[in-house]
Amino acid sequence: MNHYETIFIVDPDTPETEQDSIFEKLKSRIAADGKLIMFDDWGSRKFAYEIRKKRQGRYVRLDFCSEGALVDEIERLFRLDYRILKYMTVLLARDVDPESLAVIEEEPEADAKTAEATETGGTAEAAETEKTDEPSSAEDTSDEAVETKTTETESETEESI
Repeated sequence: MNHYETIFIVDPDTPETEQDSIFEKLKSRIAADGKLIMFDDWGSRKFAYEIRKKRQGRYVRLDFCSEGALVDEIERLFRLDYRILKYMTVLLARDVDPESLAVIEEEPEADAKTAEATETGGTAEAAETEKTDEPSSAEDTSDEAVETKTTETESETEESI
C-alpha cells in the first residue's frame, strides 16, 4: 500500500449536513479499499484569490493508505461533485505498512504533551536562560569592542595634546 495525503476545499455555501455526507462518503470509500490514518478538518478559511467566485472555503485533509485505484476513484468523485472547489493528492511514500503509520500519527501528540509538561517544569526555564545567556555574551563582546575603540580614541587624543 502507498501513503497518500489529499487536501480538498468544500464550498462554504454547502449546508453542514451535505458537507458531513461528503465526509462520510469519503471515509467509507477509503475504509472499503484502504486505511484512513487521519481526517483533519481545518475549518473555513479565507482564500488568497477567488475560486469560482468564492472568497472562502472549508479545508479538509485526508491522510490514508491505499492502492492507486482508490486515489483515482476519489479524484473522480471530486471532479463530479460541484461542491468541491479544489483538491490535491500527494503520494507521500510507497510500500508502507498502514499499522506503522497509525503509531507515527499518535506519537507527535504524545510528544506535544511531554513538551508542555516540560515547559511548565523547570527544564524550559533553564533552556530559556541558556538562550538569553548567548545574546548577552554577544552583547558583552560588542561592549568590549566599543570600550576598546573608546580607549584607543582617548589615547590618541592624549597624545595629540
